[in-house]
Amino acid sequence: MNTASPIRLLPYGQSDFATIRRENKYYVDKTMFIPALEEYNFQTFLRPRRFGKSLMLNMLAAYYDVAMKDGFEALFGDLYIGKNPTKERNKYLILKFNFSGIDPDVAKVNESFNANVLTTLRDFASKYEDMLPKGIVEELYQEQSSNTAFTKLLGKVHLSGQFVYAIIDEYDNFANTMLADSETNYQDLTHGDGFFRLFFNTLKVGTTDNNAPVARIMISGVTPLTLSDVTSGYNIGDNISTSRKFNSLAGFTESEFRQMLEYYRDATGIFNHSVDQLIEITKPWYDNNCFSTKSLKQDRMYNSDMALYFLKFYIENDGEIPEKLVDSNITTDYNKMTKLIRIEKQFGQKTSLIQRITTEGQIYCNIKPEFSLKDLTSYENLVSLMFYMGLLSVGNHERGRTLLIIPNSTVRQQYFDYMKRSYETLISWKTDDNIMNDLGYNFAWNGEHEPFMRYIASCMKETSDNSDFIKTGEAFVKGFVLGQFGTNLNYYVAHSEYAHGHCYSDIYLEPRLGTPYAYVIELKYCPKSSNPKDIDALLDEARVQLPKYINDKKINVQAKDKGWTLTGIIMVFNGWELSRYEVV
Repeated sequence: MNTASPIRLLPYGQSDFATIRRENKYYVDKTMFIPALEEYNFQTFLRPRRFGKSLMLNMLAAYYDVAMKDGFEALFGDLYIGKNPTKERNKYLILKFNFSGIDPDVAKVNESFNANVLTTLRDFASKYEDMLPKGIVEELYQEQSSNTAFTKLLGKVHLSGQFVYAIIDEYDNFANTMLADSETNYQDLTHGDGFFRLFFNTLKVGTTDNNAPVARIMISGVTPLTLSDVTSGYNIGDNISTSRKFNSLAGFTESEFRQMLEYYRDATGIFNHSVDQLIEITKPWYDNNCFSTKSLKQDRMYNSDMALYFLKFYIENDGEIPEKLVDSNITTDYNKMTKLIRIEKQFGQKTSLIQRITTEGQIYCNIKPEFSLKDLTSYENLVSLMFYMGLLSVGNHERGRTLLIIPNSTVRQQYFDYMKRSYETLISWKTDDNIMNDLGYNFAWNGEHEPFMRYIASCMKETSDNSDFIKTGEAFVKGFVLGQFGTNLNYYVAHSEYAHGHCYSDIYLEPRLGTPYAYVIELKYCPKSSNPKDIDALLDEARVQLPKYINDKKINVQAKDKGWTLTGIIMVFNGWELSRYEVV
């Protein structure tokens, strides 16, 4: 790194705001949101995993902590809020819970939660011992019940005349894991007199008296599901998750990411690509997240973890594009989250919904601000859950309807993987990975498309005796084919319903890693009982449609600039059998 002055290190995987600032690591300023946040005393802010929520919460904790008053200038001096501080700065005792480390094992979760909360309360009392009634630390160490200790601590804070800003990070982390494993265990956690419900009830009580000790609350997590299920224990607060004012509170706008790229381009001197080229490469994978129907004209959001991952490995590779564009941690997170939409565990209505989203890339649904587990049989609540998990994003809103879309290729791959795993579990999946790898290599690098596509078709025929798919034949065919490219072939970005002007192709395979062959695939399906004239009519229809797609100016410019050979393929299925195969 050829620079005379130290380069700010990337805070990839780090969420400690104070350490990032003290060590002069790169920080994207989000402090300009603080004045707007102060309009709400009790807030819930939901975002998908790895969007920078923990860093945002730690920034708030540092700003409001009375114990960090002397370090304010060092931490915030050159940031927006350092130049425009509010009256609330460094005013509160910060009581910060983090539930990410709680053991979700049903046999251990009660003890783990109790220990987590007790540790947090004792650390709080020790930190602010000089500002609280004498003896509170010793009393809390003698107490073994977290709920009793919580009640006692809030009472002592009240007597001291101090005020608490309570922050809960990853509030639904362990609850989501429990739900994915067992609905019964989740119900026990969130209903009746469960310890989790008691915690939120105690928190609420701390807000109710005159000069109540809990003056502000910020709760952050992924979905509103758990809060809805403990609602009688905690039914205060504003869900600001879909407010236009906070659309870009977590994550990076394109301009923020661009500024970061420009900084490291100038600081390192090793970039082999222009900033515009890097935006073009990363945008389809990490961008296009919108969380408010009122923010459609604002910058869409990059997943901050993905953006930092890319830049870290780009710099470490001396300006070469990472071959693996998706952080394995992100993949693991999405795999965990998709378990939540397997509530009924059978390959039925819910999977058909996911199949529809996978093949069409979008769905209309008005986002629900809250819903409980028992409400997930509702179409809108289930789709809303997928939105909060980051599996869908706001694409448009008009005439009272919200269009939700798959935001980017990273998320799209998770859909493909979900579909493939569903097929593997519930029907006889027989694709051979060795054959797929060999045929896929020749498909991508030598343009030998027909053996590969016919192999996929033969596998589909062998696995499609299940009567569950008869009524969704076309969606099944498309989902099956898409699954191969989304999970088995790393040479392409697979697009479903790709826009070629005002037309939409079934599948567009956009090359990556230097792959020289691009493909546009048009799939047609007719029932097994169809006659040859019906099949030929579909073939003729595809012959009219496909030239429009492959003559699209946008992909032809791409193909020319990058040296791709662009091929159009028509596949007509009669039932589960490939009846017609034609190249345009």
